[in-house]
Amino acid sequence: RNRRKKALQSSGASAGAQGSQPDPLAGLSVAELRRKSDSLLIEADDAIKSSEQELGFAQAQYGDAAVGNFTKALQEAKGHMTESFKLQQQLDDHIPDTEEQQRSWLVEIIGRSEAALASLQEQKADFDSLRELEKNAPQALAAVGAGAADAQAKLASAEQSLTDLRAKYAESALVQVADNIKQAKERLDFVQNASTAAHEKLAAGESSLAAVAVRAAEESLHQTNVLIGAITKVAGSLDEARNSLEAAVVDTAQDLAQAKAMIQSGAHPELAGPVAAAEAALAQVKAEIQGGKIDPIATLERVVTAHQALDQSLAGIRDQQDQARRAQASLQQSIMSAQAQISATSDYITARRGGVGTDARTRLAEAQRNLDYALSISRTDPVTALQYAQQAYALAAQAAQLAQSDVDQFGGYANQGQGYG
Repeated sequence: RNRRKKALQSSGASAGAQGSQPDPLAGLSVAELRRKSDSLLIEADDAIKSSEQELGFAQAQYGDAAVGNFTKALQEAKGHMTESFKLQQQLDDHIPDTEEQQRSWLVEIIGRSEAALASLQEQKADFDSLRELEKNAPQALAAVGAGAADAQAKLASAEQSLTDLRAKYAESALVQVADNIKQAKERLDFVQNASTAAHEKLAAGESSLAAVAVRAAEESLHQTNVLIGAITKVAGSLDEARNSLEAAVVDTAQDLAQAKAMIQSGAHPELAGPVAAAEAALAQVKAEIQGGKIDPIATLERVVTAHQALDQSLAGIRDQQDQARRAQASLQQSIMSAQAQISATSDYITARRGGVGTDARTRLAEAQRNLDYALSISRTDPVTALQYAQQAYALAAQAAQLAQSDVDQFGGYANQGQGYG
């Protein structure tokens, strides 16, 4: 509500610091908001009633385990509606409300109604697809068998690739794929068990339960392929970052030499502090490179950050064109780091989402939004785009840490069958 209120007070403002857009409801009058909220409130309330019937049918057809997400979504939707009706009552009672209160409450009703509708629609679509799968369970099961055989064939190659990566790079660079082989093997075992159960249910004429088993096998097979593919993607990202790291070190060293020459000539003594900081960061990176295995993505981002800090100190000395040119060079490196971190974190969450909470997902979504905005302005404003790209990398790295912590705390979920998602 506070964010919406601020948006209303500054309607028409440009995108915010995180690339967010102005509230689309800000331009509507109270009367227009009232009509929209009334319509959505009725629609959401009707959807809840229909969903309760849908849940009963699905529960009888597919069993309690298959409707867990639907039950949760329905409870959340009812919670949204309870709060919305409370707000509606406040709007309708005899106590006068200010325009600001009316706008705030109506916007919240709209938001809650839309959230309830979206969640219920997603669950309905899921059961529609499950019913479609029920009609084609034998063919789908055959496809799962072929897919599992293909994944099994790729597993040995992926295992060798991970071994090669461990010989080249620091373990910290591989933390998001370190147990992918083990996890993939467990997923394939689950595929086999679910497929066996599906065959048994089909033979017994229990097509609904067979469809649930086929769906579980399909999901687990998908996660197997994500786990295997993530190793290949990480390998490519690390190699690319390692190649870019050398150029980044050279560029930073050149700017460092230029800044030191300015100080030695007696000009711009204010550069002494930034130069010392950049020099220390660069020396540490060079020592790590010479010392052996590194995490090239994280190291590259540190070089880019140190370079940017130096560039900011030189901003008042260089002309605008030179600033843009140098920012463009750093931007490409930072975008690459952000893309690699986002991709690796996304794959990690996808393959383990049964154990990953909302904080990690939120950070990852914010990282993607920041990266998208950086890409959208990269040609017109590379200096600002660089800041967004670096923020995207930082957010994705936070998401990775949160996701790993969630999975560690969840503990053993992969062996429980249900935890795959």
